[in-house]
Amino acid sequence: MEKALSNKKIIALFLLPGLTVFLIFYFVPIVMTAYYSLQDWDGINPMTFIGLDNYTKMFTVDKSFWQAVWNSLAFLLVGVFIQLPVSFALALLVSRKMKGRKWFRNIYFFPVVMSTTMVSLLWVKIYDPNIGMLNTLMDTLGLGAWTGAWLGDTKTALLSVLIVTTWHYVGYNMLILFAGMQGIPEQYYEAAKLDGATGWKAVRHITFPLLSDVLRICIVLNVIYALKTFESVYVMTNGGPLNSTTVIALKMFQEAFLKQNFGYGSALAVFMVLECLVISWVLNKILTQEKIEY
Repeated sequence: MEKALSNKKIIALFLLPGLTVFLIFYFVPIVMTAYYSLQDWDGINPMTFIGLDNYTKMFTVDKSFWQAVWNSLAFLLVGVFIQLPVSFALALLVSRKMKGRKWFRNIYFFPVVMSTTMVSLLWVKIYDPNIGMLNTLMDTLGLGAWTGAWLGDTKTALLSVLIVTTWHYVGYNMLILFAGMQGIPEQYYEAAKLDGATGWKAVRHITFPLLSDVLRICIVLNVIYALKTFESVYVMTNGGPLNSTTVIALKMFQEAFLKQNFGYGSALAVFMVLECLVISWVLNKILTQEKIEY
């Protein structure tokens, strides 16, 4: 077996199927998208090479592009600074030795197993201004003055969608962090307890440092998901009202498949890919630390 693995031709043979799939379904589409971004094309008539005109339009002419960028950054900030801390707190809670912790863990994780479309449609009904559960509950509590068309108001639409995505995926990060916490030796906490370090001190000096790699992974995953957000916005608001919830992925879809502007849609796709790569690379550089052995 060792001799076989030392043979470079055999290794290449094993890698060939996976590499072929990667080239056909990932690399080639990316190259083609970059090529289309330099064209003026409606998907039917012959392409016209226009160079960087689509990118010039994106950065200088299309005002809704910057609105989409800011909205995507809002998903990023909420995912990293709100969703992740909540997930960490829940992971700490379910890692404690208490009755029913398995039930709590399953309840918190349950939304994750639901499809994004199902979750979005569910919350559309909850937010419904006429028969929705949220407005009905607020009326019952005497807060009728605060009710409204949550997804139809530019002031509340984006926040409403952000709440849904946070609720949907908070359990995913929780499970990853919980698994990381289970890998921390219990004797560390016992030794810290003897030294008087309990509660927040133990979390700060033991849990945080030993979970640094897991936290870094969660942050990068949250960033990538936030920048790729599409389905929830598409189902709940379709980018409205007045582009107040439009994100880059949705705008790319609208330009390419609804307006038949494949060149500009491809330019938006290239921007989104580069945005994900650059931000992920920067975060990895910032968050990379020496690996802690235990």
